[in-house]
Amino acid sequence: MRLSFNKYLAITVTLLCFSNFSSASSVVSCDSKSNNGTATFDYGDATVSNDGTAYGEACHDTNRWQQLGVTNRRQALEGDTGDTSDDDNENRGWTGEESQNNIDQGDNGVTWRTQNADLTWSDYGTGELTAGDKVQYKFIVTRSSEGNHQFDQLKAWTDWNGDGTFDDSERIIDKRWDKDEQHGRMDQISGSTVSYNRDLNANNSLDTRAVFKVTMRVPLDAVIGNTWMRARVICENSLTTYDRDNNIFHSTGYYHQGEVEDYKVAINAKAVTPVPEPTTLFVFASALIGLVLSRKKS
Repeated sequence: MRLSFNKYLAITVTLLCFSNFSSASSVVSCDSKSNNGTATFDYGDATVSNDGTAYGEACHDTNRWQQLGVTNRRQALEGDTGDTSDDDNENRGWTGEESQNNIDQGDNGVTWRTQNADLTWSDYGTGELTAGDKVQYKFIVTRSSEGNHQFDQLKAWTDWNGDGTFDDSERIIDKRWDKDEQHGRMDQISGSTVSYNRDLNANNSLDTRAVFKVTMRVPLDAVIGNTWMRARVICENSLTTYDRDNNIFHSTGYYHQGEVEDYKVAINAKAVTPVPEPTTLFVFASALIGLVLSRKKS
């Protein structure tokens, strides 16, 4: 059977599309990595959205290299040379579990505060928000001084419209935290600065804790009632080559390293400023005119 030029062209385009699709990023499900439910992951807590839609699961396998928040007693993450414990008694900043729970006791990496009418700020916490108000988020990231990755990445979303998805349009922060390849230190004998690296072929860094802040306004059309916020931190090594090149970091699915933290957020409606009725305005204007005329006569 002979194929026409148009059919050849159609086949070629189809093959190219499949080729591009196969190289594109896809979400890896938590179930596919759970070893029939026996694996211990840190899971997100978001359950059902304002409109009844179930949120997609998010999970991480290990916090040896990075996590959100602070560890118990501010212990260091052990990276390549150790096995950082995810036991609640030893690390209250990361919760290991065999299935998704409603609340992770280890979620301590995200807080926020709102601006008052007098332009002062409330204390940081996880309190209610009001549509239209200014809010400042604070994210704490802790990481090991070791590791052969070039950067850690923090990303957070709030489901402002309550539809059960964390869209890129609802992104709060997308921060790449680079690691230094080498560091300088003062040699006590020669008095000169020398370079060192604890782990060959690795990008070590003595900078092991960072605080990132973002200020924004709660959308005026944000869903009123309860919604969810999700924050994740991952290692560059947990991204596929395609994801890394295209800066794709999913809100759902499995990542080997890092942590996910979900927070339920209550959003209140913005108070409506009362508008004077026409009768009230007429009476006020009449009184004002009368006062002016009486002053002129006097």
